[in-house]
Amino acid sequence: MTLIKKKQINRRIAILSLIVALGVVLHRLEILIPLPAPWIKLGLANVMTLVTLIFFGLREAVTVTLLRVMLGSIIGGTFLSPTFFLSLSGGITSVFVMSWAYYHGKSPFSFVGVSICAAYTHTLTTVVCVYFFWIQQEFILNLLPVFFTLTLIAGFLTGIIGNFIAKKLMEREFV
Repeated sequence: MTLIKKKQINRRIAILSLIVALGVVLHRLEILIPLPAPWIKLGLANVMTLVTLIFFGLREAVTVTLLRVMLGSIIGGTFLSPTFFLSLSGGITSVFVMSWAYYHGKSPFSFVGVSICAAYTHTLTTVVCVYFFWIQQEFILNLLPVFFTLTLIAGFLTGIIGNFIAKKLMEREFV
């Protein structure tokens, strides 16, 4: 392996490490944002997954999501708790939908559209997991319209932020 190739690999690892670190920070800072219910989050850390998907691809986006959820839950004291598994299941399924929407639906989907698709997937996965594994009561499913309304707002905001970051990174040829 040439020296140039090693430097490129090291740069890639360093950038992905920074993305994971920023994702963990956003994951933990989200707790400080007052929201209408404790189980509702904006999903700001998903911006890092979106940026990773755009600049590096699916495998790296999955890796960033796994590391972000694991490290964030370890720091927050929720590792291997129901919260961890809900975050992990929602995060992983949303990465795959995000990837499909970005790579196969490029013409109809902007970064905002991709983010909204991922946000809906995360919310639906989480609610389905809660329903099947913890609370088998219909009222959980009846809350979906409320969750989906908030999800639309969160996905929109996350997409706007992801779009802004992606443009800035492209301008500076950072990645």
